[in-house]
Amino acid sequence: MNPIRIFQLIKREFTIESRKKSTVAGIFLFTAMTVFLVYKTFNSIKPFEWNVMFWILILFSGVNAIAKSFIQDGNSSRIHDYTLFNPIELIFAKLIYNFIFMASIYLIIFLGFAFFLNNPVKDYNMFLGSSVLGMFGISTIYTFISAISGHSDGSSLLMSILALPLTLPIILLLLRTSAASMRILQDTSIGNDILLLAGIDFMCLGVVLLLFKVVWRD
Repeated sequence: MNPIRIFQLIKREFTIESRKKSTVAGIFLFTAMTVFLVYKTFNSIKPFEWNVMFWILILFSGVNAIAKSFIQDGNSSRIHDYTLFNPIELIFAKLIYNFIFMASIYLIIFLGFAFFLNNPVKDYNMFLGSSVLGMFGISTIYTFISAISGHSDGSSLLMSILALPLTLPIILLLLRTSAASMRILQDTSIGNDILLLAGIDFMCLGVVLLLFKVVWRD
């Protein structure tokens, strides 16, 4: 595995997206408008509801952002990639790029919630640390589902069906750690929850690296 080739593949992803500015802008606009819709619906919400709505928006906005990762690639593009690139380097590049995309969506939603609905976060270290782990896990799962969808019939239906069940453990842990960072929940086992979140991330990454070669050869 060559880090330079991985960097080049990440750069290629940004180049491809720069040619489809309307698609990226549409995803960001959808995210921002969803935040504004939540604000106009509730005007003000308590920290518990803030936490739940925040992660629900992250979950569904992420589906729209990452679903296109492999699904938008045509057969000719996949054959081209299959011929030139190492599958492990390719999936690493996709994972890193999609994580950056998820982080951008996270930032839009967080700033929107903080501006329109106040900011109940008290412990930023816990909130941001668990958020990074959670988004990495979610983007890893979404990327792999997108790969499976893209190599089956190219439909995003599989993405919609599998996204929520597979990310449910991560979301439940994020809800607990975020609630603790907002002082909604007082629990001495939060440290174990963060370790469990990191463990799930490593497990998901290992499964993706192990199975992607099989999907790639299909």
